[in-house]
This record gives sequence, C-alpha cells and structure tokens, in this order.
Amino acid sequence: MHVLIIGGGVIGLVTAWRTAQRGARVTVVDPAPGGGAAEVAAGMLAAVTELHYGEESLLALNLVSARRYPDFTAELEEASGLGTGYRACGTLAVALDADDRAHLRELHALHRRCGLESAWLTGRECRRLEPMLAPGVRGGLRVDGDHQTDPRRLTAALLAACERAGVRFVRQRAGRLSLSG
Repeated sequence: MHVLIIGGGVIGLVTAWRTAQRGARVTVVDPAPGGGAAEVAAGMLAAVTELHYGEESLLALNLVSARRYPDFTAELEEASGLGTGYRACGTLAVALDADDRAHLRELHALHRRCGLESAWLTGRECRRLEPMLAPGVRGGLRVDGDHQTDPRRLTAALLAACERAGVRFVRQRAGRLSLSG
C-alpha cells in the first residue's frame, strides 16, 4: 500500500512516521516539511490551562493525550536519535491587570468544577517562582500537570524518524505529480 500525505507539519509527519512503521510506503508532499506553524508555535502541552468553557467534553481526550505524550516523546527520541525538548515543567499563567485576574479566577473555578488540579497564587507567589515577572503581576494559576515541547526540535526529530522509517519526501507544492520511482 502506498500512502500520500499532503503537508509536512507536525500532524502530517506523525501520520507519515506511524504509517511507515506499519509497513506502508509513504510519500509526504510539502515544499518545506517541518516548517510552517512549528517554526513559531509556543509548544504548550496545556490540557488544563487551555481549557475553555464549552469544551469540557473535549477535556477527557486532552487529558489522555497529555498522559500519553511522554511515552510518545521517548519513542520518537529513540527512533530519531534526537531530543524533542519535552519538559514536564508545568504552566504559570499570570494576571497583569484586574481583567486578567478575573479571567484566571473564573478558569480556576472551572478547573475545580472539572476536578482538575491548579493552584491560585498571589502576585508575590508568582514572582517567587519567576523572579523576572513585573512587580505589577496581580496573581496567577500554577498548573503542574501541563508540559511543553520545543516545536522546532520536535519536527526535526519527526523528520529524522520519518527518514529512518523510509518515508519519501517530495519537496514541492502539492499538485499533479507522479508517485513512481
């Protein structure tokens, strides 16, 4: 079986790598695989901090994904020989003004209603964790269960894992092309 994947962003590369691992011949078409959004993304893996009202039904999937991510990262690093910049460091979301503070208080209440762990901190407690924060920080949320990755290192590892798995790259815009050869 031959699988054609249009787009070599994070999702396209993960799909290509996993599909090649299952024995398919895979071709990824993208003029600059691993580029695009991954070059500017923050790399937040914040299932708790990025919870929004009305998305509670998505929360269970996000939490399962977050729990599985460290194993995925370890497998990818082994397959590629490269680090991904994954860090289990938590998130600190800070309030710079009264509106931010009200928003974070509401988010903290939503976390509690959903049974999630987050801690409300005063501005002083936030600055104790991050001394370079502005003196005017009004408070914040600490979410130890959120993590981060370096998107540029992640895509480099995915590209290497894809190449090691035999994925073929066509570095051009998608259009009419021949998959022979």
